Amino acid sequence: MEEFDIVEFLRYYFKRFIYVILFTIIMVVIVNLYLAFLVKPVYDSHTTLVLARTASSDTITQNDLSLNKNLISTYIEIVKSKLILDKVNDRLHLGLTYDGLKNCVQVSSLNDTELIDIKVTYTSPDLAQSIANEIAKTFKSEISAIYNLENVSIIDEATINESPSNINHVKQSILMGMAAFIISSSVIFVIYYFDNTIKNKKEITEKLQLNVLGELPINSNISGKNELVVIKDPKSVTSETFRTIKTNLNFLAVDKPIKTILVTSSIPQEGKSFIVANLAAAYAAAGEKVLVVDCDIRKGRQNKIFNGIPSPGYTDLIVNYDSKNKLIDFASQYINRTNQKNLNVLFRGSIVPNPAELLESQKNRDVVEFLKHNYDVIIFDSAPINGHLTDSIVLSSLVDGVVVVAAEKKTPLPILKNTKEQLNRANANVLGVIINRVDSARNEKYYEYYN
Repeated sequence: MEEFDIVEFLRYYFKRFIYVILFTIIMVVIVNLYLAFLVKPVYDSHTTLVLARTASSDTITQNDLSLNKNLISTYIEIVKSKLILDKVNDRLHLGLTYDGLKNCVQVSSLNDTELIDIKVTYTSPDLAQSIANEIAKTFKSEISAIYNLENVSIIDEATINESPSNINHVKQSILMGMAAFIISSSVIFVIYYFDNTIKNKKEITEKLQLNVLGELPINSNISGKNELVVIKDPKSVTSETFRTIKTNLNFLAVDKPIKTILVTSSIPQEGKSFIVANLAAAYAAAGEKVLVVDCDIRKGRQNKIFNGIPSPGYTDLIVNYDSKNKLIDFASQYINRTNQKNLNVLFRGSIVPNPAELLESQKNRDVVEFLKHNYDVIIFDSAPINGHLTDSIVLSSLVDGVVVVAAEKKTPLPILKNTKEQLNRANANVLGVIINRVDSARNEKYYEYYN
């Protein structure tokens, strides 16, 4: 990606914002279900000790303070010692091993003071309180016996905490929601950043220096008999767009008439055949005598759009005639009239093993010249260029201009660029690009005008 278009990204992002919301909601629900059914709640209880006196006197000397600070680290280790915890285990009849009880106890000094905090985490809030208080009492008693000092006092006894320390639905839901939101948004950004498909008209005009002849809205490609939108629904947005494309092509023909137009694409399934049929119908509706020639010999589908039989057709016409003089005698055998006035179609014909050679032959050139003299506009539906096929490249030298079809969010920009380069090397007159399946939300005001 050569440059980052923040406006286009935001449009892309908000179009998919529903997925961000859904993912966030799902992850919040999952974390709450996890906390409710899979996480065993544990409860904290704290008791606080202070080291203050070394004797029975009522006064505290500087030596007392210095001694107590030096003893803090030692006392913390004694609290967690086997001596203390085994006695607590026996007195409360906990039935735990020393290591099991030790894992439930955390001891620390508070902010580098003479205060010692004993925190007990246990599955029962009552037992957590009892264990913390019993540890404090046992520790105080053992210190007196070991050091012959009375410098430990209990200033805060443990209380029962009914709220689990490891479960906070609100806090954890918020954290999970934020994480899910960031992750899903990041995924959308990464997909957008590395997506090299066409996203808007600007990319084609600025990066490829190609005219954009028109933009067809998404869902305009209706399958089956309804594909002829210009005929079936002439007042629709899609029909109006085809008339606009026809007008734009006429503007390009001011200096030199454009009677023969080759319509191709870069890759399959970009809507090329659909566009050929409806563009031809737009010309015919304007009073032009039009012929559609299906030159996509391998996979042409004009017969499906016009509800006809593919053979005999174009390839049969080329192969079967003997000389120019006979063309006028039997060409009509292969050309089919449609229900639309002025609109005729020449289906692809029989499959041949060497389509490119047939299209490059002198007989094909003779057929094209003959057709030019009998129709006002001829639109050739040709095979995609980037499928290692030379059919369209061969035909591009026989027509007045080439129109390339590209599909938004489908056609990679580098492949479209390669299509342009191949046509340029063949000295083809590239008239421009028709963008198919454009997100209608981007052109909402334009579409509303015709509703």
